[in-house]
Amino acid sequence: MKKLEIIIEAIERRRVCKILDEVGVSGYTVIDDLQGRGKSGSKNASDPSNILKSSMIIVVDEESVINSAIDKLKEVFKFYSGKMFLSDIQVID
Repeated sequence: MKKLEIIIEAIERRRVCKILDEVGVSGYTVIDDLQGRGKSGSKNASDPSNILKSSMIIVVDEESVINSAIDKLKEVFKFYSGKMFLSDIQVID
């Protein structure tokens, strides 16, 4: 199993979720209003618009499904800032 963590500008969250649905992921978790600091500076969750906010989307699925998602999501990252992190995981039921 693989875990894909996607950090993206909140304004693009719907587009990312639509792509995940299209490739057939079994599910995902969305965490809005992230705060932190990276090479582009600080992000503050108290911004009244979605322009400066970020969201995290966490997906756990089979490697083939995750790879399909990554291929399609690369297009989003050509125009919007964010990161994707891929991990091998063991799911504990």
